[in-house]
Amino acid sequence: MSTSRSFEHVQLAAQLADLKQEHYQTLLTLNGLLAILTNKGIVNDSELSRMMQRIDRTLEELIADLAHPKALADQRK
Repeated sequence: MSTSRSFEHVQLAAQLADLKQEHYQTLLTLNGLLAILTNKGIVNDSELSRMMQRIDRTLEELIADLAHPKALADQRK
């Protein structure tokens, strides 16, 4: 394996480690916010679940539309 290829692998591994750390920090933040909101009675588990499902459906549709732009264009005609 060439030196430049090895260096690319090291850089990729470092980027992945950074992403994992960012993901962990995001999860901590979200869990903290949810704990505060539920403890204060601002949101309950069922409301949160419904919103998560709604967001998930919306994102799934968006991803499907991006993956198949011709099908989306055909639907809009």
